[in-house]
Amino acid sequence: MDVVMGALLVQRTGRPPMMALDGPAWQLDQRSVPTTWVAVWDALRSGPGVIAGPSALGAPGSRAVLVPSVINPEPGTSLAPGGHALEPAHLHSPADTSMHVVLPAERAALVVAQGWGIACPRAVHGTEVILFGPRDEAELDVVSALARESVRWSLARNGVTVFQRRAPAPDGSVAEVGAAVLATAALLAASVVGDELADAEEQRAG
Repeated sequence: MDVVMGALLVQRTGRPPMMALDGPAWQLDQRSVPTTWVAVWDALRSGPGVIAGPSALGAPGSRAVLVPSVINPEPGTSLAPGGHALEPAHLHSPADTSMHVVLPAERAALVVAQGWGIACPRAVHGTEVILFGPRDEAELDVVSALARESVRWSLARNGVTVFQRRAPAPDGSVAEVGAAVLATAALLAASVVGDELADAEEQRAG
């Protein structure tokens, strides 16, 4: 039985975006604007139990959420190949804006049927979906919710249910767990996003 129940999905309006079937860029039109891309990334990385990091599989420029403590996840719950940290989802670059996620097979099929994405052409387990980049605030809410749902489901299926950022140190004090890793990842993501937004502004000005 799946441990995370998703909310009902409304039908996505309009035609679906044009999608490539072999990558590395997937979404070819109807891409999110840069500020929406940042909002999707913020929603994806804000969940407990994950850290930001490079994707083991995504194209250059992709941003992933990872669970380093899980190296051999249950099949169908990670986008990364065996031997890599659990990777429930990754967001493709601002030149693409689509997002790879994993969801229960039935939920993944519903997401596709309601027009929010496509089954990943490289899928093996029927859980891998490519979500379209949101076009507006309403779609941002749906896509952000699906991103968080993906992370919760993947973590729960792999027994990750306690999300503590602090733990007792040997001397009895309380020490931050992974604080340096989290801070470094956050600074790196902020720097890259800032550069990409600046490039987008220059293109619009030109």
